[in-house]
This record gives sequence, C-alpha cells and structure tokens, in this order.
Amino acid sequence: MAITKDMKKKIKRRTIVVFCLMVAFLLPFCVSLYNTMVRDGDEWKKRSRKIAADSLTVLPVRGNILACDGQLMASSIPVYVLYMDFRADALQRDSFLAHVDSLSYYLSSIYTDKSPAQMKQHLMTGFKKGSRWYCVGKRNLSYVEMKRVKTFPLLNKVKCYGFNKRVNRKLPYGDMASRTIGGLYAELDKGGKSGIEKYCDSLLKGRPGLASRVKVAGAYREINDVDAVNGLDIVTTLDVNIQDIVDSDLRHRLALSEAEYGCAAVMEVATGEIKAMSNLKRRADGSYVEGENYVTNGQFKCEPGSTFKIASAVIALEKGKVDTSTIIETGNGSWPFYGRTMHDSHANGTISFNKAIQQSSNIAVAKVIDNAFKNNPEEYIEALYDLGLSMPLGLEIPGAKRPYIKHPSDKGPNGWYKTSLPWIAHGYETDMPPIQILTFYNALANGGKMVRPHLLKAESLNGRVVKSYGTEVLKSKICSEGNLGKVKQMMVDVVEHGTATAAKSKYFKIAGKTGTANQVYHSSVKRQQLTFCGFFPADAPKYSMIVVAWYPKKGATGAGSLSGATFRDIAEHIYAQSPLMQSAPTMRGDTTRLLSPVTKAGDRKSLEMVMEELDVNYHKSKVAGEWVRTHVTENGVRENKVIAGYAKDRVPDVTDMGLKDAIFLLENRGLKVYAEGTGVVKSQSLEEGRFINKGESIKLILR
Repeated sequence: MAITKDMKKKIKRRTIVVFCLMVAFLLPFCVSLYNTMVRDGDEWKKRSRKIAADSLTVLPVRGNILACDGQLMASSIPVYVLYMDFRADALQRDSFLAHVDSLSYYLSSIYTDKSPAQMKQHLMTGFKKGSRWYCVGKRNLSYVEMKRVKTFPLLNKVKCYGFNKRVNRKLPYGDMASRTIGGLYAELDKGGKSGIEKYCDSLLKGRPGLASRVKVAGAYREINDVDAVNGLDIVTTLDVNIQDIVDSDLRHRLALSEAEYGCAAVMEVATGEIKAMSNLKRRADGSYVEGENYVTNGQFKCEPGSTFKIASAVIALEKGKVDTSTIIETGNGSWPFYGRTMHDSHANGTISFNKAIQQSSNIAVAKVIDNAFKNNPEEYIEALYDLGLSMPLGLEIPGAKRPYIKHPSDKGPNGWYKTSLPWIAHGYETDMPPIQILTFYNALANGGKMVRPHLLKAESLNGRVVKSYGTEVLKSKICSEGNLGKVKQMMVDVVEHGTATAAKSKYFKIAGKTGTANQVYHSSVKRQQLTFCGFFPADAPKYSMIVVAWYPKKGATGAGSLSGATFRDIAEHIYAQSPLMQSAPTMRGDTTRLLSPVTKAGDRKSLEMVMEELDVNYHKSKVAGEWVRTHVTENGVRENKVIAGYAKDRVPDVTDMGLKDAIFLLENRGLKVYAEGTGVVKSQSLEEGRFINKGESIKLILR
C-alpha cells in the first residue's frame, strides 16, 4: 500500500511528540547530574572521603616452622592494637565525659606504662582533636585481652573503637635453636631476616590481600576485596628432644670452661638430616645465648686443626703412600720444614702411622704428606677437593661461609709456599666451617657415601604435605672399603687410647678425632679453637656430631677435655632416649642422665628432701630461691638455675616443671590453666614476666 501525504504528516507529528516527551523526561536527570558534578561537586567529594578510606593491605598469616615430629618451633600469633574513633556518630560528648574516668582506670590495667590519670589525659587529647584513628597504646594485645577490652565502660555500649590486627612471631621453645630458625625484620612486609625464616621466606609469607575501610552504622569496618593467602608450614629435620640435649649439655660445658663461644651440630648418618644445631656465645654476666651461626661460619678464620688429619690419612692410604703400620721418625718434638720449625706436643721418637693419628702427631702426618706429594702438591690438593672438602654444601642457612683450601697455583701474600703442604696436612692454612668437617666425617660413618646436610624435611598446607625433601647424595664413595675400615679403627683408637679419652663412653664405642687450632688473628694473646668430631655408636653409626669451643679460660687442657667430653655427654643422653639405638648386648646399664633420678623443676625443699631419702648427692646453688631447675651429673643432682620469683601479678616460668607444681604457681596468680600432653611442661602460651589479667587463660604443653 502506498504511503499518502496524510500518513506522512501523522508519522511526523508522532515522532515530534515522542522526542519532546523524551527531552522532558531526561531534562531533570541532566539538571541533577550537573548539580552533583559541578555545582555541589566539592561537597560530595568531601562526604565521600568521610565514608571510605584508601585500600588497605591484608597481611596473610605467616606459615609455621615445625620440628620433624610436628612440634611448633616458630608460629604466628595474632595480636591487636586498640584505636579510638572520636568522631563516631554513636559517640556523644556527654557519654564520653561521663565514662572517661572509669575507662581510663580499666585501660591502665592493660597498658601498665600509664597510670589512670595519664591514660585519661591521653584519651582527652585524642577527643579534643577529634581524631578518627587514635592509637590508645602501642602494646600488642592478645586475643584474650582484646575480648576483655570490649567489656570496658563505654566500649561495651558504644561502637567507637577498632582493632588493627597484626601477626606476632613466637618461638615456643625460647632461645633454643633460635639462630637456626632465624628472625624477621621489624617491618613485616620485609619478611625473613636470617636462618630458615629468610631461606624459606617466599614459602612462609603467603600472598597479601586487599581490603577497604568503610563507614557502616557510624563506625569504620574493614571489608575484604581480595582475600589473603596464608603461607605454607615448613617442617624441619630438627628434633626437639635432641636439640634440648645438645643445647643443655653444650651450655653446661661452656660455662665450666668460661669459653667465649661454642657450637654443636648433630646429623643423622644415613639421611644427612640435621637433628640439632646450637650456637652459643657468652654474655657479660656469664650466661650463654644463641649467637651467630658458628656451625656454618666458624669464628673468624676457622682452621680445623687436627680433625683435618683424618682427610690426610684417607688420601695417604688411598694413594698407597703409607699403611697403618708404617714407621715414622718424629724427632724430639720439633722438625724443620723449609726453614720453618713444626712443633709436636703429643708424640715424639719413632711411631707408627696408626699411633700418629691416635696421639695426633703434627710432625708424623706432615712428613707423610710432604714426602709423598712435595714434587706434585697439586695431587694432594686435588685429592682433598675430591673428598668434597671444598664443595659448597648449600645448607638452608643464608650467608653460610664457603670452605677454602689453598691451591699451589695461588699467588700473593696469602698464596702458596713450600711450607703450605705440611701445614695444610695437619689442618692449617685453610678456612673450614664446622659443618664441612662434619659432612666429611658423616661420609666415613656412612660407608663412604657423602650426603648433603639439610634442615628442610617438607612443606605442608593445613597439615597436608605438598612437597617432601629427600636425601641428596653428593659422592657415592669417597674411599675404598678397606681403607675406610682402617680409618674408622684409628678414630676409635683416638677415643679409646689417644687424645680423646675424655670422650670415651662406658656404654658404647665412639669414633672421632680431636683438633686444636691456635688463633691469634684478632689478639696478641694465644687463643684456641677446640674441636671434636666423630660418630656413634662406632660399630653401627646412627649419628655424627661436631662440637667446637672457642677461647676457654679455665679447665680445658685440650680439645678432648672440653669438646670431647661435651660430645660424650650429648651422645650418651641421645643414646638413652633413643630406643632404636639400644640393644641387649651393648646396653649394660643406663647413661649418666639416668644414674641419678630424673628430676623436674620444682620446689627446692621438696627436692632436697627426696634426694636425701634416696641417698643421692644433691649440690645446692648459692643463689637463694624457692623454685629451682636441676641438672643430672655423674656425681648426683646439681642445681643449675634458680627460677625467678616474680610478683603475684606476673607470669612465672613453669617450663620443666611437673603439672602439679605448674598449676599451683599459676592458679595462685589467678590464671586458668589448660594442659595438653603428659610429662613435664615444655612450653607455655603466656610469656614469663608479663602482667597477669585475672581470669586469663594459659595453655601448657607437656611431653
């Protein structure tokens, strides 16, 4: 049908009407949009700033560091910082002024650095300024304290406060292995600063999220935009029981000799797993705390001394240059080497090579190596390299020292001299951190197979293992079976008849070697580094270990008397608590730890009475105190620490106590006690010395 002129006119009129209606409908919106964006734009921007704050970073929960059996060694605990919002819609001036006195009184019981009057003045300052996010106190609050604050006057009725949640890193076992575990930077976003915390930082820290702080019902709240992803847990090879033994026995021996530094490490022979690592330094008051990583770095230049003679013996035997019965002339205790005189305080005259190792003769070992390799010293040095003694081990401790063995091609002031060969042969002119010597000795214990020492066992998420770390073989064989047997027997003879008789045990055989190195690099006074390295039981090695003490002041006549004796203490205590190592033919009794009754920390008078009844020698400390810790020795039970008697409003240290004594001390101070496990208290959830909030809970872990 054709469109007529009338129809065109009607369509045109209708189109105009529709257009006019659309303009009339949109005009108010345009006017409103103009008013909002242009005329009233500044006002609306001002209001928007009051409603929402900038985006906030939501920190993830840092993963835990665990012992090999899952016990916590480092954990992230949430803590809270209290803030007041003095411009909250619900906060009225009259209401605040009516409650500020009582609020200040209660807050001062939490923030003990301020009296009620000082707290009131602090709150009034924030109120007069109209502060939106006013910090009430810098101290981190526990979850229990945070819940308690919510019940305080004013805060229990008016939502005019908020908590900034933070994460605090706690070490349940205190100083024990703290250098190995490592630490964090004060700025949480920087992550790990040292130790495993730094090495595994990318795994532990997780991934941060994003949140906005918005005003809802007159108060600010945080709303997550992107959820944080928590970090993985790291399972280490450390054994809490072995670590406790190593730490305690090393500390005890260092204190007796007043050594400045000391370290010890225990490695599982077959796997290379580090079961304990202790690094101690002496403080001005005579106590010892975790210092630097001496196991991986040593102290200054770390020459291994006579422990290196075992490497020389392996090479000499493997190259066919000597046998255990070879006779060597050592003179009268001194011997010239290329214009320089070497001294020998252990053996002189004519001795066999076996006797030379047993008595640690510097001259005998130096002569064997010099006579065999003086025309081709590269052969000896390359053989040392082949033993893995210069190989970086990659232990999971950032900053570990690289071993150094001088090469004949080295030039300059510290380069190669003719005297270098005989001096390197008995442990000088090298820089060898203790972990390097331990790894070599572990290979001897492991049938000649060298495995990489390691601290990481697995990564886990919510208790589920996501990655496991196995044993890595560095060298399948470092020497022949025959020569390995000869070297191991010489190491047994060192303990049974040689320079390390102080390391001899009544209960099983120990194989090892002493090493004394004189250090004068930073002092005009002669100072010594005393080392003993070995493995046990010698006939079926389970663990290898190294003990090093630096600069003892008294009681240490050599490496055997200090480091060797410490080795024996630790080995016997580990042997006693490890049923896998005990067998009927070799276990003729118990170890020194069990020669006297096992005692717990507790009431001093009760301990004295029980020891008297059992006719056990009880050696009292001269320090006064009601509660004590003890140490079992071959001569009885000795008090080694008096527990600080804190006031009734402070948390006492109840570790190593039985549950009965721990509950008595804690509940008398108004704490609610929750216990988990059996045995003695090994950790407590509240730190010793902090103020107690009546009715607060404390959790004790027993084992």
